[in-house]
Amino acid sequence: MIDKIVAPEIYSRDYFLSDNEGFREYFAGLDNNMHAKFRSALEYGRPAKGDTVLDIGCGRGELVYYCARKGAKALGIDYSKDAVDIARETIAKLPEDLRRLARAEIGDPVTYDFKDEYDVVFMIEIAEHMYDWQLEEAFRKIYKILKPGGRLVITTPNYYYEQYLSPLKRIMNIPFGLFKWPFRIFKDKYRKMGPAALLKKVFRIKADRGELNRKMHVNVTTPGKLKKLLSGFDTSIKCEDASGNIISLITRKWCGREIVVIAHKR
Repeated sequence: MIDKIVAPEIYSRDYFLSDNEGFREYFAGLDNNMHAKFRSALEYGRPAKGDTVLDIGCGRGELVYYCARKGAKALGIDYSKDAVDIARETIAKLPEDLRRLARAEIGDPVTYDFKDEYDVVFMIEIAEHMYDWQLEEAFRKIYKILKPGGRLVITTPNYYYEQYLSPLKRIMNIPFGLFKWPFRIFKDKYRKMGPAALLKKVFRIKADRGELNRKMHVNVTTPGKLKKLLSGFDTSIKCEDASGNIISLITRKWCGREIVVIAHKR
């Protein structure tokens, strides 16, 4: 059904400021504590002074902030009102002469009425929150508003990693886990958990990030599926995995933890 979306209300202020990846760096100070996902996004997108930038699913507004710092005109949209409220607070932290370059508005790429064309469009850790019908419509609209030579940068979790590689790595780590947990108990870190809970933690094969994460991540996808959805673009797709695990080193090209897409208008 094309009207099926993740409810925007679950993306609350509390979520963005205590659970969403990067919140610790946010509170530690934006200028000196950039989260790795934003650093990578800026390296791939290469926003420069005078560029127009769109950040879809802007969350707390870090990318909007960093792009404005570079002299780019940046718009962040998010369908969560709480996100936009925080993003506007983030923009207010910019030096006064740069604030005019940045803004945040409520909206999603399917329904938002875009007025400008963009040199760079970011979708950082957003695709997994959108159903295929939303992605198809979003990519159609992005194609229209992307300037010739412009770049669409997407990062999103890899289904292959979460479904296959991560469990395999956890299985291989069980002997090490059996060895290290007694020392952690001795240090009193997990003494209150009890033996049953500890064993469950050691032998857990799939990561459990909680009910809220399951409600949000409705579309963890694959490189091939993304390439198909982006069929109108010239796309470069790769997978990344910072782990030094031997399995990750061998399989990261296909099963790396993160999918990175850089797409250009044909």
